Amino acid sequence: MSEQALHKQNKMGRDVMAGAIFLVIALAFGAQALSYDMGRTIRMGPGFIPLTLAVLLGIFGIAVAVAGFRKHDTAEVGPVAWRGIFLVCVSLVIFGAYGRQLGLVPVVFICVFIVAMASVKNTVVSALAIAAALAVMCWLVFKVGLGMSLHTIGPAFGPFQVF
Repeated sequence: MSEQALHKQNKMGRDVMAGAIFLVIALAFGAQALSYDMGRTIRMGPGFIPLTLAVLLGIFGIAVAVAGFRKHDTAEVGPVAWRGIFLVCVSLVIFGAYGRQLGLVPVVFICVFIVAMASVKNTVVSALAIAAALAVMCWLVFKVGLGMSLHTIGPAFGPFQVF
């Protein structure tokens, strides 16, 4: 087998494996979501959105796997983006661990800034602008638009707690 054919097979295998991983995760989350009440479209239960997302992830996984079987290009696969993987994971941990203490706007700002810095194409200024824009958008959608009872500024800020 030539080196080019081996590379093509290796890349195809990666996409098929990634699609299979997405599908397994979707099945696991879908099975868990089915243990909750689905409700109706007009009055959704706690399992409705997780099941919907699991179905979408499953469709995405199938699409990635099928695309892996159809690949005919021989583009080089670059190195693994460890910086991006690490910063996205750190951001998720911060959001989960400190979301309630910091409040919606600060935790979204911090997490989006960290994720924006995962790309080498972003500067600190552009990451700050992205973080500020997304924090404002989240506040508008979740607090103003949907009226959710989230702290805008959390108890960690003490007297600066506005809403």
